[in-house]
Amino acid sequence: MCLPLLGAVVSAVGTIASAQAQASSYKMQAAYADRQAQMTQQKGAYDAAQLARQNTRQLAGMRADYLNSGIALEGSALDVLADSATQASLDEQSIKYGAQVQSDNYRFQASLARSNARSATTGGYLGALATGINAFSSMNQMNQQRTMISNPYQRYNQGPLGSI
Repeated sequence: MCLPLLGAVVSAVGTIASAQAQASSYKMQAAYADRQAQMTQQKGAYDAAQLARQNTRQLAGMRADYLNSGIALEGSALDVLADSATQASLDEQSIKYGAQVQSDNYRFQASLARSNARSATTGGYLGALATGINAFSSMNQMNQQRTMISNPYQRYNQGPLGSI
């Protein structure tokens, strides 16, 4: 009679341990995705800053070339410089935006992994509970069957005359 109960306990503990291992794996995935999000954000900021420095040097070189050539910084020359500065700024913003999108994707993956960890833990406890319920149910069925086997004449003892 204790053997089914012992089996149920071992099974329930195994279910919980398995769920906790799965949850731990999901938590590690979340930590990795969080780290990737942070690194992507930092790399995007660095790349945008590097491009900004390069663009500043390039625009300064263009100004110097215009001035060395005797071209005043007005009219078409000024329009070209303004257009180049605008394009440079758009390129910098594009790098920042790309990094932000990728970082947000990593943060979403981290959130999903944390949600999966919670679900795995909950599922493990529910699975262990179901194992326990099934064990008690099967023990109850065994007791009912044993009662019927040990007293097959029980229905005859309930007559008006009493026992035969």
